[in-house]
Amino acid sequence: MEFSDLVFARRTVRRFTPEPIRQATLEKILRAGLAAPSPNNSVPWSISVVTNGETIQKMREAVHEKLDLMFPNVSADNKPTLDKVKIFSSIFANAPVVLAIFSKTYRAPIHELLSEAEISSEQISKWRRYPELQATGALVQNMLLAATDEGLGSCWISGALVARKELEEILGAGDMRLETLVALGHQDAQPHPKEPLDLEYFVNYIP
Repeated sequence: MEFSDLVFARRTVRRFTPEPIRQATLEKILRAGLAAPSPNNSVPWSISVVTNGETIQKMREAVHEKLDLMFPNVSADNKPTLDKVKIFSSIFANAPVVLAIFSKTYRAPIHELLSEAEISSEQISKWRRYPELQATGALVQNMLLAATDEGLGSCWISGALVARKELEEILGAGDMRLETLVALGHQDAQPHPKEPLDLEYFVNYIP
């Protein structure tokens, strides 16, 4: 697919068939992700590929349990909203493959100067808007586009991260930090291409 067509063909898919993804196809998608740019080529990430149905359901249950703990006294009026949040936060459980994306803190040359200034490492990362997280976003976008090019559906999920610690325990994060999940699978319907947005509304040219 031509790149100009590919970027608009990529759509968020939340309903998948049970058909498994071929290993060669999966590795193609993973390689595309790892080709993403990162600060000083630090590649501050790792990807856990989850295909075990029991593990995926454990992840789903962890997200639901955390949301129940967060909202223990939800009113009857808001119960449908909580149920909707649970569905969208655990939509990954509908897919045959879940990619868990981890990052580690990026240490830039500027960190070597911190012993001579009253500035913390965390403050530097905050000012720089967490370069490792930006790199993770690039990695995910590459994989979403690669999945689309392979005729697969994908869904980039942030809601599940309310249960970050619980998910990290299930997945064995080690010294890495879980940043996001990506659901992958064969879509059960072909989505319409995305309509281009109006440049005038979103883009400013600075003289």
